[in-house]
Amino acid sequence: MVNIPRPELLELQALDFTGKGEAFVESRFVTPLLTLLGYESHRDYDVIRHGDDGSAFKLRYPPVEKGAQRVKHYNPDYIPTIRKKMFWIIEAKSAKDVAYPFDAKFLVQGLQYCVHPEIQAKYLLVTNGVHSCVYDAHGATFFEKDIYEPIFEFRAIEIVDRWPEIFELLSIETLRTTIEIDLKSMYDKLCLSSLDKHYPRRLLHHIGMSAGENSQKIEKHVRELFLKELAGHDEAWQTQMESMDAEVVFEVMDMPLRGGGRSEGRYYVDKSLAVGVRENDIFDKLTGDFDTQCIFRKLQSYRALCHLYHRTNDQSIKHRCLEFFRVHSDAELPLLSQVECAFLRVTRKISVLNVYPPLRDRLQQELKSASELVRFVNPPTAYSMLYPIELDQNRRIFAEIRGWSDERLRATLAELLKTEEKIETDFQTARSKLSDAERQMAGFEGYGLGGKHYAFKTMPPNLGIPLTDPNDAAN
Repeated sequence: MVNIPRPELLELQALDFTGKGEAFVESRFVTPLLTLLGYESHRDYDVIRHGDDGSAFKLRYPPVEKGAQRVKHYNPDYIPTIRKKMFWIIEAKSAKDVAYPFDAKFLVQGLQYCVHPEIQAKYLLVTNGVHSCVYDAHGATFFEKDIYEPIFEFRAIEIVDRWPEIFELLSIETLRTTIEIDLKSMYDKLCLSSLDKHYPRRLLHHIGMSAGENSQKIEKHVRELFLKELAGHDEAWQTQMESMDAEVVFEVMDMPLRGGGRSEGRYYVDKSLAVGVRENDIFDKLTGDFDTQCIFRKLQSYRALCHLYHRTNDQSIKHRCLEFFRVHSDAELPLLSQVECAFLRVTRKISVLNVYPPLRDRLQQELKSASELVRFVNPPTAYSMLYPIELDQNRRIFAEIRGWSDERLRATLAELLKTEEKIETDFQTARSKLSDAERQMAGFEGYGLGGKHYAFKTMPPNLGIPLTDPNDAAN
């Protein structure tokens, strides 16, 4: 059974439609119903309402009413869409004006919409709130059904009990199931209309000729949705950064660097310069406690210095930045940082070995009932689920070890390195089998290897900063 919050269904079930007009049915019944069915939860599941742009369709010679005349533009009340495809439409009526059972005259217009070439919807839902009926607009054409007889009906007062059936027929996730069954029936009907035993196979081949093309279109759309989602997260982060002043940004510079050259450190430099902070003061604030900064803040500070180098026209500031880069580019990390990085590496490697497999299995089971947007666009992985936990654990560990003596730090580092050595072979084997989504490039498993961090050497050159001073070269 679909897990829909009972309060929302109970609200629909308790509605009193006595004396209410069509607007009440639309706003209090149809709109919440569509939300519960998953529509308007994403731009791919839009609902076209009468009056919206693109909602008017000019119907000529309606095929479902004998003797019909040319008709003017009509606007269906609601057209729920799935990726801009129309599978059903809704006609809302007033319970005080349109009684149940619904007379055929109230169905004709909706059925005309369904068979219109621009719509081609299979189902028509007619509702006055009290009663709702679903009609199969294609049933009469392909399955010798009475187009004016509902294939499914329900009352608002029974919506809680009938919800699994309603959801199965009309929700964005399950609507295709019934249509697939009908397509199978159509295929069988066509097959059995022939005396050629090879016809079923030829027909199947003909129907599936565009399978590859459709798959490519779907794949392209999924990539676009994924990139749009990333862009949305990016935009939200940028909006957050823009809303902060320099000091607040400085306080949140203990997060890992983001991809694409974006960082809290860059914002700190730009915001500080914007309010007139001296460049030397910015440099001193970023580097004053560098040895005791957590590894993420170290990287943020380093990235901020690279940005300061590019922003300044003061050669003395450029020289200070270059001197700092030269000192730290290939230097051994402070003991505190080595222990922190070892904790990060060992935690990641143990997780890949012992936590990823059962977590991956659990996620696969949960994804079976998840929406398509979750399953196919950006599904959760063992890595994405554990990443925030790793960050939180590192904050707590670093807060503790920064007060340890050098002797205790050395002893802890030796134990961590011993543990890491024992599991390294198994980890590398397990890592080679990770999916691309689970394998983080330049991940925590590489932090501080050999007592150094690769980014301090590679970051300046990658950002166009030579690790030599142009003035020194000139001399």
